[in-house]
Amino acid sequence: MMMNSSNLTGSDENVGNHSKAKLHQIGLVWLKNSGDACLRQKVIDAVYDFGKLIPEVKSAVAGPATGPENPYLDTSYDVCFILTFEDEDSRQRYNEHPVHQKAAQEIFLPLSEKLQFYLFSGQ
Repeated sequence: MMMNSSNLTGSDENVGNHSKAKLHQIGLVWLKNSGDACLRQKVIDAVYDFGKLIPEVKSAVAGPATGPENPYLDTSYDVCFILTFEDEDSRQRYNEHPVHQKAAQEIFLPLSEKLQFYLFSGQ
């Protein structure tokens, strides 16, 4: 299966637009109380708030681990999210934004057993 950024974001806004790469951050969250639907929703809501309240976040998508059992599919995490930024400077401003700082201190850090992040550049 061929994957491009439109497969990841659920839109085709960037298909055919190779003029400027975007920076994508994938976040995986393992909750201390794994499987707790209420806590999982708090994390998901916080991610969507990033997209609504932080101008540097161009898109935000989040959801729980899902899928059939498969040796190539890791579903050990509780929440996965993808944030898109124009560039690294934008991502750094997001990191310093009060909405992000508050969510980190009040939701992500106290509720999470483990947080894992990946960055990649794509159209």
